[in-house]
Amino acid sequence: MKGKVFLFALFWLSIPVCAEDRIYSLNPSFYGLDIAEFLSVDGGHGRTIKGYLAGESGSRHSIPDVCEPEGGDSELIDSYTVKGKDSYFLFTCGWSVQHSGIGLNGTLYETFVYVRRGQDFLIKEDKLSRILSGYEGRQEGGGHSYAWYSAARNVASEKILEVESGNMVDSLVLAHKIVISRLSDGDVDAIKSYLSFERIRQLFQDFPVSKSTATVYNDFGYALGEAGENARAYEILKRVERVSPDRVVLMLNIADVIWGSDKNKSKGYYKKYVDSMGRAGKERLIPLRVFERIYYK
Repeated sequence: MKGKVFLFALFWLSIPVCAEDRIYSLNPSFYGLDIAEFLSVDGGHGRTIKGYLAGESGSRHSIPDVCEPEGGDSELIDSYTVKGKDSYFLFTCGWSVQHSGIGLNGTLYETFVYVRRGQDFLIKEDKLSRILSGYEGRQEGGGHSYAWYSAARNVASEKILEVESGNMVDSLVLAHKIVISRLSDGDVDAIKSYLSFERIRQLFQDFPVSKSTATVYNDFGYALGEAGENARAYEILKRVERVSPDRVVLMLNIADVIWGSDKNKSKGYYKKYVDSMGRAGKERLIPLRVFERIYYK
């Protein structure tokens, strides 16, 4: 009897503490496989994430890689497919990194990208997997590192398509997706870091400001203004004004970024903005600060 109790105790201690399922519908499907299911298992050493792909035909393929606890529990961030010249299946895991002794505090992202080769459904694409992985957070000794292509699905998808086409440098389309994603998160420090002088210079050279690119550059100017980089924002917005001077939201953005340095000039832009909104019958959409600043003395 004692032996049976001892065996039962060993069995109980060896089973996972917790198991949790995450299911993703894949659209487009990955060669007929339209379900990705992941099992997150809490064991004695932390959380391990593993999964498989399944299709309506009943076919089922185990995903070769797992996310294991490495100094902390792993967390499944996302899983989806991307369709370009090739078809890609990917999933991303994240680990919290905290090391107060050397100042590390952030998240380590690892993305696994797969393609099909012949009868092998899940062959890891190492180059793309590396590009879409990275650490984001405080670095040792200060400073901040960013994983630009890891967490946002639309950003990672665009990066895959651009790398597939042989473009390693971010295009204007990809840069815009990154900035809008960070702006929606309120991450102004990331915006300042991404829209560096060097990157803006490269974008101007590769994608000159024109009527077709004015919307994107206007958004860049607005984002830098939100990040407190008013002088840099104004430099971009002035270029937009040269090619699209009647853009209504541009008048507001310019007025906002020069308010701190030239209030009289700023008031002129605010007034032009109010006139344009009035002609469009959109007076109710004018922000209150516009009137406050026009009549500021």
